Order: sequence, then structure tokens, then C-alpha cells
Amino acid sequence: MAEPSRLQIYEVERSSEQEGVCTARCISGVARVGQTFGPDGAGEVSTDSLITLKAIERYRNNVDFFDPPGTARVFLSGESVKALSRGSIISEVY
Repeated sequence: MAEPSRLQIYEVERSSEQEGVCTARCISGVARVGQTFGPDGAGEVSTDSLITLKAIERYRNNVDFFDPPGTARVFLSGESVKALSRGSIISEVY
């Protein structure tokens, strides 16, 4: 089984109740469009805290994935996006 994706938020560019745009660094695994994430180390994650990776932008181009130690502009959706801040880590949820 592949190592789960983990993203560390570097900067929150904008955020609303359901969507956000952040600069993030991939710290493990391969982050792919469509993956679902939750708070790092949360164990069992409720559906309210899930975050979906909707798009990835690198060097002003949309890409389908990025891996460590890459940094990208990520477009996220989900109720807990509004809780993200600099240094937050989110982990892939299976």
C-alpha cells in the first residue's frame, strides 16, 4: 500500500464556508486531484471534517498531482476548510 498523502498548509489565500485556496507543500505520498483529506492524526474522521482536493496549480498550470517536496496552489472544498491556517497538516482519508 502506498504512503498516504499529507499536505502542510503554507498560506491560506482565501477561504469561505465551503471552499479555500491555499499554498501547500506535499510532505508525503502523492497528492492527486479528487483525493479526500482530514485533519492529521485525527483517527476516525467525521464526514463534516472532510476536505476534497479539487484542483492543483503549479507554475500557473493545472496539474493532476504533485509529490514531495513539491509546493503548489491547491483548491479545496469542504466544511472544515475554514479551519485551516498556516502550519495545518491534512492527511489523506481512505
